[in-house]
Amino acid sequence: MTRPPLRLNRRTLAAFVLVAVALSAVLWTTGGAIGDASPAVDANVTERYRGIDALTGTQTVEVRADDTVTSRTVADVTLVPETERKRVNFRNAANRQYDRQVSNGSTLWLHETDRDAVTVIELTGPPTESRTAERLQLLVAAAGLTDDAGRPQSIGVSPLPVVPRHAGVVPGADANRSYTVEFVETDTVGGREAYVLDIVPETNRSEAGYRQRLWLDTERFYPLRKQTAWTADGTRRSVTTTYTNVTFDAAVSADTFRPDIGAGTTVERQETPNTSWFRSRADLVARSSISVPEPTVPSAYELVYATRTTGRIDGVGLRYAAGGRELTVAKFNYTLDIDADERDATVGGRPATIDYGPTTSVSWNCDGYGYTVRGTGVETDRLVEVGRSVGCPA
Repeated sequence: MTRPPLRLNRRTLAAFVLVAVALSAVLWTTGGAIGDASPAVDANVTERYRGIDALTGTQTVEVRADDTVTSRTVADVTLVPETERKRVNFRNAANRQYDRQVSNGSTLWLHETDRDAVTVIELTGPPTESRTAERLQLLVAAAGLTDDAGRPQSIGVSPLPVVPRHAGVVPGADANRSYTVEFVETDTVGGREAYVLDIVPETNRSEAGYRQRLWLDTERFYPLRKQTAWTADGTRRSVTTTYTNVTFDAAVSADTFRPDIGAGTTVERQETPNTSWFRSRADLVARSSISVPEPTVPSAYELVYATRTTGRIDGVGLRYAAGGRELTVAKFNYTLDIDADERDATVGGRPATIDYGPTTSVSWNCDGYGYTVRGTGVETDRLVEVGRSVGCPA
């Protein structure tokens, strides 16, 4: 059977990105708290997290709209934190195009559900290292669970009250001072003890605003559960990822991160664009055959890198960061399918559409090119402002 090539319209692409986010994200439910025991942890968060050689377990991803579950995916996984090495075997995959994902860190193999075929995708990425370990250290510190040496303390001597929201105490803020982090309780996830942290914006702490809750393993500080919730167009949405049956430092053979290709397996290599990375916009301009957007971004944001993509997709991109917030501006050589009823704003005299979620984006078309401004932890109005600063250049 020959499968037609995958085509994604803008809405489908946004949903795909949301599911990708969901692979590390989770609902606002807690099991029975196990009390305020005083665990003795003698290593800092970064060391404990980075010391995980491999993790095996069951990954459950649940997406909700208000109180309705819109999707639920269960998979058996083997992961190596801080890398792209993974094996994901989806359960009940009859309705999925791929029932297995395998990556060695540089190549991703997608095994088809209904035929002996594998799609090969070469992975590329920016010249930066994962910051997950450092970010977890900051979150735990902001919640008041560490001392100056970065070592988790006994909860009984935490500088924050165990239930500060009931005591009327303002929780500590993280380093970029845009979110507050609060220790809630000690709970269990899949039989493992976890610290529960709430993360909310300083400027909007309402139950209807953006909120995130983390369940961090008290021994290795891996997020056993991650729940992200937000409200868009009057609908409360959430994405929850939970890891159960977890084994840290599991014995994993080298074959785990290799594809299962037999004599009769059809191997299909997906055409992927070539991407070059630059440290400045000026360097990108000098190497690009298409004009590069020149957005006006808030003064707190600094350019992290710029990209030039060639091949099936021809485009340029700029990525900015400020603390834990990220903002990207992209221009590419194909237009987006923006229907008349999807007009949410106007940018450069063109209709623009807004996709909401943990990562919100503003997209529009101009003279044969598509433009997208995307932000994590950035207000929608600010994204629209950045988009309008780009506009539709002559």
